[in-house]
Amino acid sequence: MKIDQPKTYERRKEVAGKCIADLKLTMPVLVDDMQNTVANAYHAKPDRLFILGADGKIAYRGDRGPRGFDVDELGTALKTILTPATKSPSDG
Repeated sequence: MKIDQPKTYERRKEVAGKCIADLKLTMPVLVDDMQNTVANAYHAKPDRLFILGADGKIAYRGDRGPRGFDVDELGTALKTILTPATKSPSDG
């Protein structure tokens, strides 16, 4: 299905909502403003995959996509981020 570039923020949110529903996403999704402030700040054009840590900092930055997407690398990074650090015996 071809979707024209949204001309308003409301339309952008509608398109994102349809994408979320169609892909059955259960994670939080950001809808950037019409100036693409977040995409520009992260140098995320044309596309880039990021994982933000609980502290709000970038925990993983993928290469520019779509050809730079490495799903295996993203999965490994996500598992690493979500796996609690194990305590060593000296940690008490």
